Amino acid sequence: MPDRSCSKLLPALLPLLAATGCDGCPSSKPYTPYTLGSAAPSGSPPPLSGVGPGAPDPGLKADAGAPDAAAPPRFAAVPSVPAPEGGKRWPLDGGAMVAAPTGRTFETGLLLDLDGDGARDLVAWTRAPDGLRGELLFAPAARPQALRTLTALPGDLAPQGCTPRVGLSQIGPSTLALDFAPQCADPQRAAGAGATRWIAVIRLPGSAAGAGAPPELALELRLRAPPPAEALSAALEVADHDADGRDDLVVSVGIEGALRPFPAPAGAASELRAPLVFLDRPAGLSRDAAQPGETLRALAASLLRDARGKSTAPAVAASAQRLRRLYAVLCADAAGGGGAIAGRDAARAGEARVWTGAGPVRCGEPGLAAAIDHAEAVAASTRGAPLAAVAALDGGGAEPRTKEEGKLLAKLAPPVTPSAVYRTAAAPQPTRPGAFGPLAFEASGALLVRTAQGVVRVDPAASTESATDIPPWPTAVRAGPAELVAVERRCDAPTLLALFRSSPDAVGEMEVPLPLLRGQGPRARAGAASAERCAGTERLPYSPLAASEGGFDIALGAALVSIDLRAAAPASSALSFPLTTPAPQGAARSPDGTTLAVPAAGGLLVATAGGAARLWSGGDLAQATACAPANGGARVACVAGAAAVIFEAK
Repeated sequence: MPDRSCSKLLPALLPLLAATGCDGCPSSKPYTPYTLGSAAPSGSPPPLSGVGPGAPDPGLKADAGAPDAAAPPRFAAVPSVPAPEGGKRWPLDGGAMVAAPTGRTFETGLLLDLDGDGARDLVAWTRAPDGLRGELLFAPAARPQALRTLTALPGDLAPQGCTPRVGLSQIGPSTLALDFAPQCADPQRAAGAGATRWIAVIRLPGSAAGAGAPPELALELRLRAPPPAEALSAALEVADHDADGRDDLVVSVGIEGALRPFPAPAGAASELRAPLVFLDRPAGLSRDAAQPGETLRALAASLLRDARGKSTAPAVAASAQRLRRLYAVLCADAAGGGGAIAGRDAARAGEARVWTGAGPVRCGEPGLAAAIDHAEAVAASTRGAPLAAVAALDGGGAEPRTKEEGKLLAKLAPPVTPSAVYRTAAAPQPTRPGAFGPLAFEASGALLVRTAQGVVRVDPAASTESATDIPPWPTAVRAGPAELVAVERRCDAPTLLALFRSSPDAVGEMEVPLPLLRGQGPRARAGAASAERCAGTERLPYSPLAASEGGFDIALGAALVSIDLRAAAPASSALSFPLTTPAPQGAARSPDGTTLAVPAAGGLLVATAGGAARLWSGGDLAQATACAPANGGARVACVAGAAAVIFEAK
């Protein structure tokens, strides 16, 4: 078993918890991390900001005191240099020459004594003319023509039209890092085509290997290009994290920016990181299974602490979404990740965008998604937003609810078992899911039922039903000429998507990303998307709440969303309850617009502005659809079979 005594300190020393590293571990060697970013400009790699011997530790807090004088000096990272002689030949000490292989040219390299024989050898990156093929070669000084390939660039990393950026650096006394990063002018195309950053870590032979022993590939790491507006980075740190006298490797993976339509975080909180720890063992590098799980759990615990504070709770929802993204990007066993696919293609499925030589990263944190949901729900409750709290607890139905979550849900929306007080003879006109329903209360308490023959008024007090001359309201959810068609969850989209037609005669559908990640929102069917497999394209149930010339208001479970079509690029945002838009007939709202009734958390959530939310369930309500509440929320009418049923809460 790996020694995890030091790895347990990592969460407290990472950004957002503190600084990256494990300087408190016994015998650790604090080397400067080598940072690789996914959003770096094209061209040559940026110079490394190595810290020379005796320099202060930038990761130390101001009150931590002076650096330990007995601590080993920091290793100053050594960047490679451009190839001389037009890349055809590379001179070694003493005048010997290393010729580039046929069809290849040297691009960048290092002269170091890599095999321990006292003479400087060459490690150099050679490339094909297109730059999308190449090898890292080792030429020993004793036999300069005996070129050996340490590793070759996989052939599926860079789509055509992208320009490669290659960097080679010595990042520790016995460790080299090769960084291949395709730079693509179109980020959308880069993400869709699978443009992938490739990092190869080379370990130099120790003294025990004997003179002449060659370097070896120790680790491969892939970072697939994230969606536009997000950036994925990795910082490599070499240090003895388990105090066994051998240098280990920590790869701190960070995500920055925000998906559309989420607002981008600002300031020091703009990047979120978690480490992958690889311990040096006689058989090679072995990943410490404790990470990144420990860090992700610590970040979720920090969210929960903030959720309970009046001043910190408002920021928790945005932080929760960012932590969900880090989890999804880093962990193949996160909800909707690519774990069901084996081999190198696993990192290409779902949201998982990090792959090691051993395959996709499995974080082993089945309760993490629920912990993030719980923290967001507590924060919403703290700031007095019960619907947002229920939406967070609902969690898309992907995981069973814990007892703690059940208690919080019961507090936010106490359960109610309503009784059916009236069943109509009039048959509601069938409508497709997502359309305006056939039921609408009037302010008087009478119920209007849209039938195939016209609109019928139902007076439940007098048990009468009568035809009216009220024109039937439309079923389509329209904003001017545009019509809302569907809401989808897709394996290739990180957020839920709303689909609409710009006009009745439009060919095809337009898409609007919604402020809900793919793992959030309701499920079209139980078990449609598990933690191990994405279910392709899934159309989700939603409740229309309003429609106007400017756009649509809808509910996905208890999550309320506004879709604005007025700008050139349609946008969406989260809605606060109560809504200020008028309530159209057939919407899941009362005539005065202050009460809504939406399927959520396994029941029908009935909430009234200024009053308590309640979760109705049981009886005929389990099969009911297209529900509409009366003013005040004491009664709700739903379609049940071939009739409309009025339910009442006692």
